[in-house]
Amino acid sequence: MTNSPTSDRRGGFTMVEVIVALIILTVGVLGLASTTIYVVRQTTMAELATERSAALQTVVERLRASDYDALASGSDSVGRFDVEWRVATGNRSKLVTVVTVGPGMASGGGTGMPTPSGSVADTFAYRIMQP
Repeated sequence: MTNSPTSDRRGGFTMVEVIVALIILTVGVLGLASTTIYVVRQTTMAELATERSAALQTVVERLRASDYDALASGSDSVGRFDVEWRVATGNRSKLVTVVTVGPGMASGGGTGMPTPSGSVADTFAYRIMQP
């Protein structure tokens, strides 16, 4: 009985198949790593936006609770944010401009991706009508 060329082959994977499988696995793991970085950045941005909104809301509620005639410009520190407000008197109303300065995300300097920054200013304006 003679051995045919196909009967001598052993079962298993060739070295080329193993290398191709490792390359595919490596590309997948690197893709997951870059996705993790993106998710962490987005979560940080959301946390900073929430903190900034809470600081702004604190000051706005305090200003709205004060007497219309007593509204005046000022500043305060709420958490990690410095908040400054300016009051401009108009015709039967007052325009309040609130500026929050603190940590946030700034434009990425040409990269298109926002980057964390220690000092970002954000402005919010609203009008209070005379009662």
